[in-house]
Amino acid sequence: MSQQLTREEHLAAIKKADREYYELDDPTLADEEYDALRREYIDKYGVEDLNYVPGSAAGDFDKFNHPNPVTSLSKWTKGVDSEDDLAKKVEELWPVIMQPKFDGLTVVAYPNADGSCRFVTRGLGGRIGEVLPNFISKYEGKGVNNSGFAIRGEVYITPENFAKMNDVLTAEGNEPMKNMRNAAAGILRRKERSPFVDYLSYVCYEIPGEDITPLAAREIISRETAFTATDMVQLKAPETALAEIEAYYENLKTENAVPIDGIVIKSGQENSLEKFGFTAHHPRNGFAYKALSEKFVTVVRDVIWQMGRRKATPVAIVDPVEIDGATVTRASLHNAAMIKELGLTIGATVEIHKANEIIPQITRVLEPGTEEITLAVCPSCGEPLEEVNGQQFCNNPVCDERIAQDIAFVGGKDVLNIDGLSIETARKMVAYWKENHPEERPAYTIMFAFTKDMLMDLEGFAEKSAEKLYGGIQAASRNVELPRFIKALCLPGIGTDVGKILADEFGSLDNVLQKLAEEPSPQEMLQEINGIGPKTAEVVSSAEFSLAVKNLQQYVSIAAYEKQEVPTGDFAGKIFVLTGKMAQPRSYYVELIEKAGGKEGKSVSGKTDYLVIQDVNSTSSKAVKAREMGTKLISPEELVKLLS
Repeated sequence: MSQQLTREEHLAAIKKADREYYELDDPTLADEEYDALRREYIDKYGVEDLNYVPGSAAGDFDKFNHPNPVTSLSKWTKGVDSEDDLAKKVEELWPVIMQPKFDGLTVVAYPNADGSCRFVTRGLGGRIGEVLPNFISKYEGKGVNNSGFAIRGEVYITPENFAKMNDVLTAEGNEPMKNMRNAAAGILRRKERSPFVDYLSYVCYEIPGEDITPLAAREIISRETAFTATDMVQLKAPETALAEIEAYYENLKTENAVPIDGIVIKSGQENSLEKFGFTAHHPRNGFAYKALSEKFVTVVRDVIWQMGRRKATPVAIVDPVEIDGATVTRASLHNAAMIKELGLTIGATVEIHKANEIIPQITRVLEPGTEEITLAVCPSCGEPLEEVNGQQFCNNPVCDERIAQDIAFVGGKDVLNIDGLSIETARKMVAYWKENHPEERPAYTIMFAFTKDMLMDLEGFAEKSAEKLYGGIQAASRNVELPRFIKALCLPGIGTDVGKILADEFGSLDNVLQKLAEEPSPQEMLQEINGIGPKTAEVVSSAEFSLAVKNLQQYVSIAAYEKQEVPTGDFAGKIFVLTGKMAQPRSYYVELIEKAGGKEGKSVSGKTDYLVIQDVNSTSSKAVKAREMGTKLISPEELVKLLS
């Protein structure tokens, strides 16, 4: 759908879907279609425009930086993932507890000195949430959270209260709400206090940032807060884990007392976070079990190929099917290898379901179709595609869509940040150039050669819009930061991170090129730099890199690079681990540490310099380990004196 939208229309469609979901409780898009809409927007324009928590209060509530990211769990899905893999995970994490995975709104309760709380949504990526102005009445006073810890929980509405609320709405002549999860989120995300806020429930299950067992966290929540702690059940044996998990899940679903969408599996080992660590997105000391979602049957009518910057991706067009109250007409196929594996053909009757996909996924063919699905050539330029690991890539440098995608990429917020340079405009620029300059081989750098008059000739552009885009392109091409310039080369695997590494190492692009020319083994030299791997070294040392630099420098000037200074002082680079109850919010101490050039550590290790703990004579596992490691133990008050 978003392929036909301008940037403004695309963003408006996302915000419209947000309002339908959170405010009106009447979504017109399936979850997967909404996720796809957001994902496509981020791919084209970056995440900045979407840096808000959806809902009626977006942009109006106070922002809050979570001192410890509110992470999600990785998922194991029944019928999709290997049962052997689940057994292996459970055995590794043993002993293991399980608890319900509530289907609601994640909220973290941050305590104030008097035990009252700021209630904060999880927010974007679990890092920046919003402070809710209203919460459930019984949790709004003093002494609600005397633990000194942030407490994570889930807000939901029970089926009983959901029905009760809808009875009230109907009696008042209003439309009843259709979805319990949407209702809970919508009630809290209002500027004014909802009359139904006390219909909500809040159940807590975790202390973010603290490396303690689930049972220890439950004990703290039960003993030192007014919150309800979630139920926990310990598994009996690794070999019977799946059967126990499924029985627990089915029992909870049958009771239907609270909305759940899976089961959380957590290690009961001491210091499990330290032992198992993190991936880029999830902690490794637990995961979520998801039952296979409901299956739906439909017919594949066509397969379209969407061309990105390099890769062609297939999407199945299917007969409309209702999923979660929305009409779905597309299903994910990922790549040509998946088409072959499924034995998929046009006209096939297929089974689709939702399983960690941004749009529904075809899982198997029930009845074969009549027409083969083939893709030997690029859907844009008609040139043969190269297959690499089941993926199809266009290697034609003058492919219209490749050039347009690169123009939109360079105009994105994370590169040159040119307002109004959407993929639709980029396509118009390529078409105009080919028509008016047939003798010249086009490249993405044609974007810098467009004049205001040329832009006015594009469909949909008037004098003001052409002038604005022209001015934006000209301004963005002057004094560009070196890491962004390197990203704007549009070379595979070369992004801002690589650009910063090269800038920090060499100081200027001239120095990079000179060093590459002088070195007898430039790839080996580059791989000695922290963060540069073999593939990146191969690209940077290639003639393609030098040529791309030369071509872009004709249009874009580079600002003098100033390497960011590393903080100096007695505490620069020192690692502080904070644990236990403290007089001030954790963020207060983290800010002091970072201002002094230090870093907050998540767990005690040989690299930890200070363990900040209220009782320096504590016999807790962290304190004992810190002493064994030779780490200095200091109180929060000593930390303040030390860094002030």
